[in-house]
Amino acid sequence: RQQGQFGRHAARFEFLDDPWRPGESHRQTQVVQRDRLRLGLDAPGGIRFFGEFQDARVFNARPNDFTQNEVDHLDVLQLFVSTTQKDLFGKGLRLDAHAGRMTLDVASRRLVARNDFRNTVNAFDGVHLQLGSDDRKWRVRAFYTLPVAIRDSDLMNDRPSTRRRFWGVAFEDLRNPWLQLDAYYLGLNDLPGNRSYRTYGLRVHRKPLPGQLDYEGEVAAQLGERKTVAQGIRDQLAWMAHAELGYTFAAAWSPRLVAQLDYASGSDDPSDDDSHTFDPLFGARRFDLMPTGIFGAFRRSNLISPGVRLGLQPAKTVRLDVKVRYWMLDEARDAFVGTAGPGGGALTDATGNAGRDLGTDLELRARWDALEWLAFDVGYDHWWKGHYLDDVANARTQGDADYFYLQSRLRF
Repeated sequence: RQQGQFGRHAARFEFLDDPWRPGESHRQTQVVQRDRLRLGLDAPGGIRFFGEFQDARVFNARPNDFTQNEVDHLDVLQLFVSTTQKDLFGKGLRLDAHAGRMTLDVASRRLVARNDFRNTVNAFDGVHLQLGSDDRKWRVRAFYTLPVAIRDSDLMNDRPSTRRRFWGVAFEDLRNPWLQLDAYYLGLNDLPGNRSYRTYGLRVHRKPLPGQLDYEGEVAAQLGERKTVAQGIRDQLAWMAHAELGYTFAAAWSPRLVAQLDYASGSDDPSDDDSHTFDPLFGARRFDLMPTGIFGAFRRSNLISPGVRLGLQPAKTVRLDVKVRYWMLDEARDAFVGTAGPGGGALTDATGNAGRDLGTDLELRARWDALEWLAFDVGYDHWWKGHYLDDVANARTQGDADYFYLQSRLRF
């Protein structure tokens, strides 16, 4: 057991005014709460048993409020056995093997992630192997899993679907400080969701340090098939890219200014036999797009978004961030993915007459690590909605959207 990792409690108050999803309440106020308990047992021969249990709940939600992916009553998040072998073959190599239920972070976490801001977490049943240097400067990973479906109303009842398979291989190299590298292959066969994909990705990046430029570039290609009720089986060929260039000033508060661009392809003709709508798989988006929770309109799918971000650190325990991003659809006739609500599916204008302009958002965020075991996070986001929201059918909107949250985290 590591200090501060035995248990965690997080509570967040969220307020959303003038949302956009069909059938959604005009004003929403919710409290989300998440509790986790971790237990580990070391056995002889480098064997370790580990369990992590989670209870995630939403309070003060009304019938037409957005609560998707926020509820998971008392359940098993992780439960696996692992082994670690060091100095393998006398070559300074380290081998780690896991079997059971686990969470995964791969490369940038944009396509496979252990969620943080979202109240629930992606989990997978299967095996995970990694081989690398003992100093963890490089490693090769491979996994084969069944994704776990979250059932929000049952106790201890989240189960993997026997008709869903998710696997992958990744190489992560941190040995060169100015050119760090990730390369990965991810496979998904999701018969309940009618998806069969192969995703190939490459990422290069440099860690931010005072007085120097840093950068990140990632591109992923997705091939395979997807099936819809209207069009049947469609060939999948889609793309995702992320680019950013930053500079950390060697000055008071260590200001870091970053220019960012995100792209995820959409389908120019959603009615034909070809699909170009990128699927973000099991990725996270809060860290470089926007807060999720009852907000989070934007996903890495049919999207183009340039933006700038400024980070400040006035004290060792305080972090401030300001972000401005412009949003637009990649293809006007494809869906505004991520806007499905209580009253229907994602917003779509099959004619394309609503255009592509989704607007601009301004986000302010502050984090304070008050004590080693206690942290607070507060944020505000104002979204000036674009013309698309005025013209597309079924949008539940009367003006710009405002989102506010206040979160506390407790570790023991």
